Amino acid sequence: MQKRLVNVSRIGITSIAFSSMINIGDAVYYTPRSRAIAVQKEGSIFTSDDEKEFQDFPIFRMKPKWLESNIPVHERSFHHNDHIHVGHVSITGVSQSSIAQVGGIQHIDAEARIKHIRILRNEEDNFE
Repeated sequence: MQKRLVNVSRIGITSIAFSSMINIGDAVYYTPRSRAIAVQKEGSIFTSDDEKEFQDFPIFRMKPKWLESNIPVHERSFHHNDHIHVGHVSITGVSQSSIAQVGGIQHIDAEARIKHIRILRNEEDNFE
């Protein structure tokens, strides 16, 4: 990876969360991991019955199925300038094992696993 000098005038970021980052400049490895259980319940009261554990869901125990990395890629780059100049960057959000990067990166191995659960009210339920 050819290294270059990065010059950024201004970056505005509203939110960075959950194993994410902003990086200005070159990086060699970035390996974030994020696990989350998101529970949305119709009504206003949560009880201990609504609490969930990672081990209760197979998605958190499964081994990832990565793409084969032996696909040949032939790349030829010509950089007209040994500097990266960026004016203004506006980012609303960087979340769930992601990166906002100005510069080069050699290897990314990111993983996010999220289990969404929606608990809907039955007519006979009284959540309030």
